[in-house]
Amino acid sequence: MAMELKRRLTSRQTKYGLNTAIYCLLALAIVVVVNLIANRFVKQIDLTANKQYSLSPQTAKILSELQKDVEVLYFDRRANFDRARDRLDLFPIQSRRVKVTYVDPDREPSKANRYKIKSYATVVVATAERDEQAKGVTEEEITNSIIRVLKGGPKTIYFLTGHGERDVESQERLGYSAAKKALEDTNYKVQPLSLLEQSPKIPDDCSLLVVAGPQKDLLDPEITAIKDFLMKGGRVFFLVHPQAPAKLTGLLEQFGVDAHNSLVVDTSGIGRLFGTDELMPLVVQYENHPVTKDMSNTATLFPFASAVDTSTKGMAGATFQPIARTTKNSWATDQVRSQQISFRKGQDKEGPVALFGAGSYKPAEAAEGAKEGRYIVAGSAEFLANAILGFNGNRDLFLNAVAWLTSDEDLISIRPKDPQDSRVDLTPAQMNLVLYLLIAVPAIVVVSGLGVWWKRRG
Repeated sequence: MAMELKRRLTSRQTKYGLNTAIYCLLALAIVVVVNLIANRFVKQIDLTANKQYSLSPQTAKILSELQKDVEVLYFDRRANFDRARDRLDLFPIQSRRVKVTYVDPDREPSKANRYKIKSYATVVVATAERDEQAKGVTEEEITNSIIRVLKGGPKTIYFLTGHGERDVESQERLGYSAAKKALEDTNYKVQPLSLLEQSPKIPDDCSLLVVAGPQKDLLDPEITAIKDFLMKGGRVFFLVHPQAPAKLTGLLEQFGVDAHNSLVVDTSGIGRLFGTDELMPLVVQYENHPVTKDMSNTATLFPFASAVDTSTKGMAGATFQPIARTTKNSWATDQVRSQQISFRKGQDKEGPVALFGAGSYKPAEAAEGAKEGRYIVAGSAEFLANAILGFNGNRDLFLNAVAWLTSDEDLISIRPKDPQDSRVDLTPAQMNLVLYLLIAVPAIVVVSGLGVWWKRRG
């Protein structure tokens, strides 16, 4: 019996069987290891034109810097879960601190009541301390909810009023309602502010003051209040135009900014690619600055703009840096009221022309750790208008500038873009051709193959 067992164990058939078993176990082990690696290090390739199945740089940045666990809950009927998976499942892939939970409110009413769910397709972002319903199911709306949950209460941004500034409530072409909504979606509270009083003072809760293209000049007490606010570490966003009031440009000059009245003309022809003209110059060149570090290859539009540059008359402690310029085929003229404008060699400023800059104020005698004043100057008040804000990179540049001014540098990035409609409209003739290619050609191949088979068989 022992000899028979030894013979069987040493037989060729047994060896082949053992080898096969070993190879199968080895293959199974490789498959298990590959799956473990794939689950640990997920890599996807998105070939869509607008990166529909990828997270934006801003979302990826925020998720990669998470310091606490975040749960994203999606409330909908179970049959509809797959509609949201393509988007929501990207969040935990980017960060292991994110957990996505799908909840059917009809099957789990207690959880739905806990988060006050009133409708299907609702997203809730929750941490251990607080939770918030997202305003929608798009990537941007979910990301903004994550920002609000992590940062807590909103910071307050005041828009100066009383001098013909742009109206943050106006939904007209030149109004600022879209800018207000963009700020509120990013965890800022927007309020109007009038300094038309005997002793004007900017509120203590003001994280940022926006001076949005005043048509009338500011009074001396208002100028003094803004100057004092900046010198004490305040933050101001100035938007000027070719006929900006003299006292305002004088204030800017004290902080090292030359924003005297001019009109920028762009003759590069690039604007025609975007449907604009010579008086709506495009910015395509950006300097190395936190506000613009992610803006390369992104065009921004500055309609009816005035040049902003460095002034040699700034006070000590004030530094200003132009950070966005037009192409070299542009120029700035002081003929802002002329009906016919032409380039004057030796008189007009040749391009590239700066239209956007950032500055800071901190005196040499300031105490260590003292907050520096920061300011942004944009050469176009229409840069944020409802009709213009959605252009290419305008919204990103605006929100990046606000983030830098309010010391929210972690929010500086390129934000999610709306999905593009990529439908293909076919004529009846084109549809017939598609049907022919999908049905007739495969049928011909199959029939030909059968013919060859039948001939060889015979």
